[in-house]
Amino acid sequence: MLTNQKQFLYRLYFVASILVVLGFGIGYKIFQIQFIEGERFRNLAKEKTIQNLIITPKRGNIYSDDGSLLASSSTNYDIYFDAVTVSNKNFDLFINPLSNSLSKKFNKPPAFFKNSLVNAKKTNKRYHLIARNVSINLLNDIKKMPLFKMGGVRGGLIIEQKIFREYPLGKIAERTIGYERKNNDKYVGVGLEHAFGEILRGKEGSQLMQKISNGKWKPIESLGEIEPKAGLDIVSTINVGFQDIAHHSLLSQLENFEADHGSVVIMETNTGAIKAISNLGRTSEGKYYEKLNYAVGESHEPGSTFKLMAMIAALEDKIIDSSTIIDTKDGILSFYGNKVRDSKKGGYGKITVNDVFKFSSNTGIVDIITKGYAENPKKFSDRLYNMGLNSILDLSIKGEGEPKIPHPKDKNWNGLSLPWMAYGYGVSLTPLQILSFYNAVANDGELLKPVFINRLSSDFKSNNIFKKTVLNPSICSKETLKKVKLMMESVVNEEGGTAHNIKSDEVKIAGKTGTCQVDYNTENVQYISTFVGYFPADKPKYSCIVVIHKPNKNKGYYGSTVAAPVFKKIAEKLHSITPQIKSEFTWEEINQNKLDNSQSKIEIKNGELENIKGKNFNEVLPFLENLGFNVEHQGNGLIIKKYNIIKNSNYKKIILELS
Repeated sequence: MLTNQKQFLYRLYFVASILVVLGFGIGYKIFQIQFIEGERFRNLAKEKTIQNLIITPKRGNIYSDDGSLLASSSTNYDIYFDAVTVSNKNFDLFINPLSNSLSKKFNKPPAFFKNSLVNAKKTNKRYHLIARNVSINLLNDIKKMPLFKMGGVRGGLIIEQKIFREYPLGKIAERTIGYERKNNDKYVGVGLEHAFGEILRGKEGSQLMQKISNGKWKPIESLGEIEPKAGLDIVSTINVGFQDIAHHSLLSQLENFEADHGSVVIMETNTGAIKAISNLGRTSEGKYYEKLNYAVGESHEPGSTFKLMAMIAALEDKIIDSSTIIDTKDGILSFYGNKVRDSKKGGYGKITVNDVFKFSSNTGIVDIITKGYAENPKKFSDRLYNMGLNSILDLSIKGEGEPKIPHPKDKNWNGLSLPWMAYGYGVSLTPLQILSFYNAVANDGELLKPVFINRLSSDFKSNNIFKKTVLNPSICSKETLKKVKLMMESVVNEEGGTAHNIKSDEVKIAGKTGTCQVDYNTENVQYISTFVGYFPADKPKYSCIVVIHKPNKNKGYYGSTVAAPVFKKIAEKLHSITPQIKSEFTWEEINQNKLDNSQSKIEIKNGELENIKGKNFNEVLPFLENLGFNVEHQGNGLIIKKYNIIKNSNYKKIILELS
């Protein structure tokens, strides 16, 4: 009996000992996995992670009206090597020929690449860098190299695409061309890039990717890939030559007068197409760059440029005629203790309505409006509303400033509202809204919506023509138009006109000066200097506005002194070059260039590259790179001549001249 009990206890102790040993073993293994080898296992788990990741499509290009690039997307590639997926047998077999091939392409000795790759293999690197910023042409060569031609799994080749947005004009028209970026799953931006973002972005693709070392992702070949669809190109109304003239003319005057900021807009009269738009603001260092789109977004009191609107209203309502005599008295009118003064001390005496406009008499226009609408000021505001001045232009570019046209129904309407409105105070308009109205006068009364885009294009085809949009078919009668056109011509072309200093022997100009006080309720009164008009006056082709804010008062602040000379410079330059510039290529021509590039074969005949003249650089580039050339360019636009490779000592390098 005792013997049986001892045997039972021995067995029990034996089993317990085994369980204790097993427990210690399991505990140790848990400790080892958790703390000793935990990092390795966590990395292995991460590497097993597979996700369907987004592939960003190539963004569409933005072209000027003559086919020059305003914004484009360039693609290059970073090349990596995954040493883990390549078998030892294949690695040993191809390491020497691969190193030799890389040496020839990257101008480094074969030993450099061999040592680098061998080290990557020894240390099991998953994302070993081979080269950065590789062109598509070089990438195609790399794909054909020993080992790499076996693909991403067997050959260890990893290709990382990078897309860059480039702006050939640099800082010129920067705010109008704009930008777009993604922020918390929402797109934000400004200018054409953002306004037409949905068109330019294209459609995202996707690819099954495996997470490997250092948070990098490697595509899983031939599984679940959805190709991205490139965005459409857009052809803008901007003309590069016009833009350059507008930019530098404005910049020069801003610097001369040490002004705070300014803008210039050039519009095609009969279409509303914006041919140039420049917005420059001053930094604390005194430099100027495109800070904000003032022309679109900055609503301010227009000052004397609003006298055109007031004059049209008075003529339409038969309050006056162009020959009516107005007594400016001593150049001062008083309203509830507030004075309206003419810039000429003592006033202009008794003058015609035409001279009121020509001399820009504040007392004259205020006298006309206050007497004519004293009994019914609502009629004046309604007339302005009917002309469309209280409505936004509904631009494709976001951020348009709201117009403000006071009305007797407003709570803050008072006895000063009507006289102040007559000469451009108490009202607010953006430069583009002012220009659009003046353009309507030049366009026989038809008020047009300003447009920035003419066409979309894709797959070498053009489509979606953006036709002109009429906002108001007639702002006033033909009779009134005829009268105010003569008034605007007299401002420039007759003695005593406020802009007679810009009368030109080259092109006839019609327009109106504006000198508006800002901060006039403070001791530090500043000014906005403006000139807006059109040319040639007899047969308007372009309208233009120049607005310069807060010039140095010691150097000058009148619209005639500060803004008008910029207008003259622009008008004369455009008038002189317009016959030579083929602005507004037909969109069929622009897109035919793409079609030709896709169908015609670029060949070498008699030492010259054939079928290259007249094509767009970015469309030709892939063809030339596939022929083995290193391609550079000078200028923007279309290729202007053939290229003789025999005369070039460096056969593989081409520098193309663009228009």
